[in-house]
Amino acid sequence: MTICALCGSDNTAGARFCSNCAAPLARYKASAADYEWLAARLSSPDLSADPARSGPLRHDPHPGPEEEPMDQPAPILFAGRYELPPSAADGPLVVVDTIPWRRCWACGSTANEPEEAFCIDCGAALEPRSYPAVLTSADAPIGPALVPAVDDEHARTLLPEIWDQVEEGGRVLTVLNDSGRASLATPLDETSALAVGLGLARLLVSLHARGLALGPVAAADLEPLPGGGARLRNAPHLHLIAPDDAAAIQADLLALADVLERLTATPRTTLRLTEEEAEAAGQEMPLVAVLRQVRTGAFADAASLAATLEQLLTERTRPVPLRQVVGAHTDTGIVREHNEDSLFTLQLTLINNNQPEIWGVYIVADGMGGHAAGEVASGLAVRAAADLFLGEYLARAVQPDAAFSEEEAVAFVRRAVQRANQAVIAESRDQANDMGTTFTMALVAGDRAIVGNVGDSRTYLFRDGRLRRISKDHSLVQRLVDLGQITEDDIYTHPQRNAVLRSLGDRSEIEIDVFSERLRPGDALLLCSDGQWEMTRDPEMERLLAREEPPQAICQALVAAANQAGGDDNIAVILVRFE
Repeated sequence: MTICALCGSDNTAGARFCSNCAAPLARYKASAADYEWLAARLSSPDLSADPARSGPLRHDPHPGPEEEPMDQPAPILFAGRYELPPSAADGPLVVVDTIPWRRCWACGSTANEPEEAFCIDCGAALEPRSYPAVLTSADAPIGPALVPAVDDEHARTLLPEIWDQVEEGGRVLTVLNDSGRASLATPLDETSALAVGLGLARLLVSLHARGLALGPVAAADLEPLPGGGARLRNAPHLHLIAPDDAAAIQADLLALADVLERLTATPRTTLRLTEEEAEAAGQEMPLVAVLRQVRTGAFADAASLAATLEQLLTERTRPVPLRQVVGAHTDTGIVREHNEDSLFTLQLTLINNNQPEIWGVYIVADGMGGHAAGEVASGLAVRAAADLFLGEYLARAVQPDAAFSEEEAVAFVRRAVQRANQAVIAESRDQANDMGTTFTMALVAGDRAIVGNVGDSRTYLFRDGRLRRISKDHSLVQRLVDLGQITEDDIYTHPQRNAVLRSLGDRSEIEIDVFSERLRPGDALLLCSDGQWEMTRDPEMERLLAREEPPQAICQALVAAANQAGGDDNIAVILVRFE
């Protein structure tokens, strides 16, 4: 129990301010005599004896003048509520709310009675609590002190949250609320960076319209928002500007470009490019090109930058719905007795408020290991990947306002192929055989296709009458082609053309190739096992795909052509046309 020397009220032990009058409470501090006693006590060979005094150190709540050193000045109580460091100067500092019952730190309730120990609304303990704050002159506010002057509600959701703002003696104390969230995890992927950049660009539009500039932004001062984007936890350089201050506006745009570069770990490229650098620059993510435009002054204001970032983000997160027309066919072939190939097709459409969303997942797997092994491996792989699509990806994708993320789709395809691999390995161990399967998969969301591949089953893109392979074979002959030892045409006749270097069931952690494609109306995806592409070859498949026939009829024609060419292997083919 600590007794206030000013009003005589009882206070809890350890309290720093009186609960009745808010006066600072004297704290016990060891005197010189205490230190002398402690030194003698520790140096005594008989710790049970006390050569200087009896009893423990005295904890007198009211030490005499001779026992209370006055070396440290008392803290400042600002506006009768916030404890500031004794020598607080203008700028950032940490303050202590000595009257926490006035507003609950957990739920924000202001309905608590004076000296309430626990919030009546949420039950949180109402104890003195530290907050980050900024102390500024009332005549020249800067940084977070200007935030309360922003009357745009959306902009306020992106600016630091102000817990309280009080004025005393010509100075303003702005107290910030600490959300407890960590800073943005870096590096950000392009989609996440676009969301952050768009939010900050829109914030600049609002600030500039109100005669304010944000100034430089530290990446550590950005925290993620639940729906994407980021909020500033501090804005130390927020300041007033003239409405037509073009230099301040350009400085804000450059500062935005700078923080996005740091968040994405994007190096600045030189303007003097080699041929290889020029080719790589043509394939760089659009955000990099936009940031380069900012640095060259291509954007006159924040509104034009926000419009560009919004367009890029929409293209990334809102796929254009393309109708998928599907055909699929499989056959044992002429030589083999059993069909070890498996395929899977699933196309779904959701229309809500006249807005269609279309997904599809397509898989071809070519089993290996002989009868009762190859077909089991391919079937297990297809089922495992399809089950993951239905239970994980689709369940999230159909949620209201769910945005497409290419990064998430790529990660899902990797997980789906890995899940298929685990299923094959588990069965192979149970059956004590050497089963395996090749695997190619296309996840389609609107006009976006993510292709995963292990082995030599292939996925092609058919566009404008030409066939282009998306996947890359994991085979010995493909390795020889890459090394320049054989040509592409030699693949079909090489004596080791059936030797694959990578397949599901081979090892617990399999290396998976993943490719992303942007689709157009009129495009088609072709997935097939080697029993198709080895027999018919690309020129013949290209000729058949150019027919003005339904995809199912073309699939049947492709299989027939493979059998007519010898049918040396099982055949599986899927054709998806986009309209």
